[in-house]
Formats: sequence, structure tokens, C-alpha cells
Amino acid sequence: MSWMDIAMNVVCPTLGVFLSNCLFAAPVLDLKRALKAGTLGDLNPSPFPMQTGNCLGWIVYAYYTGCDPFLLASNIPGLIVSLWLNSGAAKLQYLEGATQRMQQPSADVAAHSTSNNNNNNN
Repeated sequence: MSWMDIAMNVVCPTLGVFLSNCLFAAPVLDLKRALKAGTLGDLNPSPFPMQTGNCLGWIVYAYYTGCDPFLLASNIPGLIVSLWLNSGAAKLQYLEGATQRMQQPSADVAAHSTSNNNNNNN
């Protein structure tokens, strides 16, 4: 085995695994901050489902082409991280929506009781 074979068949794919895992893990700290704050804020969760689909597609491709270990090593952790990202973002979106729905009826009740008091006074 020459150094060129080692570089092309081991070193470069290993660097690709490392880089792809860094890319997939990039939004983890931002989502952790958002979960701690209890709001999405400026965090855009729309790439998270795309990451899930991308990783799942590459895992299926790796399976059908002979289980390339480098493809699996780069996309299985990415799939796991993307599932966590999706669940965390969904939790925050549900929390924000539930908070708004809980605040809305209290404003309606206050407006309704004010209008009833005005009608009773007349």
C-alpha cells in the first residue's frame, strides 16, 4: 500500500468524518442556550429536519452500497444529533405557542369582564 492509497482511502475520509460531525454538532450549543432561556429567540430551527433527512439518506445509501464505514461514521452521529435538535426545537415551539394561548384567554376574560362591568353600570 503506497502513501497515496493511505491518504486517499484512510486519511481523507477520516478528516471528512471529523468535519461532518463538527458541522452536524454546530447548533448544539445554541439550542442548549435556547432551552435554558425557554425560547427560540433568533434560533432558526428549519435546517434541523433537513439535517435529519440528509443523514438518513446517506445512511440508506451507505447500506445499499456496501456499508461504507466512513459514511456511517459521519452520518449516524449526525442523525442522532439532528433528532435531539428537532425534539428540542419542537419543545420550544410548543412552549411558546402554549404560553401565548395561555395568556390570550386571560386577556379575553379581562376584556369581557370590563365590558360586563360597563354594561352593569349603565
